[in-house]
Amino acid sequence: MKLVTQFAVLAGGVLVAMQAAQSADQRRLEPVAANSPYYNWSGFYAGVFAGGAHGVWTVDFYRNNNHGHAEEGADGAAFGLYGGYNYQFANRFVIGAELDFGKSTASQNNNIFDNDTSLAQFGVFGSARARFGYAFDRLLLFGTVGVGAANLTNYIQKGRNAGEEVVWEDQVKAGITAGVGAEYAFAPNWVGRGEYVYTDYGMVTLYNRDGNRAEFRNELHLLRAGVSYRF
Repeated sequence: MKLVTQFAVLAGGVLVAMQAAQSADQRRLEPVAANSPYYNWSGFYAGVFAGGAHGVWTVDFYRNNNHGHAEEGADGAAFGLYGGYNYQFANRFVIGAELDFGKSTASQNNNIFDNDTSLAQFGVFGSARARFGYAFDRLLLFGTVGVGAANLTNYIQKGRNAGEEVVWEDQVKAGITAGVGAEYAFAPNWVGRGEYVYTDYGMVTLYNRDGNRAEFRNELHLLRAGVSYRF
């Protein structure tokens, strides 16, 4: 609840700032270089995004001499905020840095193996990424790479014996994130975006009280759209 409250406060602050910025004079189309008519992507920006989230939750469970393997999908929605800075060179190449912060509802809860219950949840997430792209006037195609982190829950109940329960709940795990996307400046200060981002949060190894071992791997695919205001 604390993380959700902080997210709501942050979202409100960004929306207020965007409304205040709307009342300012509109940004002119500054030339990239002398006598150049092209749109200039340099500057700060902030925006909001929403889309779909698909988590991939893989588990290998080792019990006595037995090995069970399962891979489950965890689907849901994702929404949040992003902001950063771009710098455009005279040759229309663009580099930048971006932060995002959001919430995912992606989860799965079902039976795997024979009589076992599993749960995976992908909650609050964020990333810090570098961006690089090429501008075709008002259209920007870009790639992005960086480090992401998320609040994760991994759970497996082997049989009905509480001693065989394996739980990794509300923990933060970091990993590598990368993606591609496109932006289009549909007004001097307003930019729309479509983006795909993949994050691999790596492996978690747990042991229960009976000495059984579970190896969890968490991956998250985001397909999202956004709109931002350029300051």
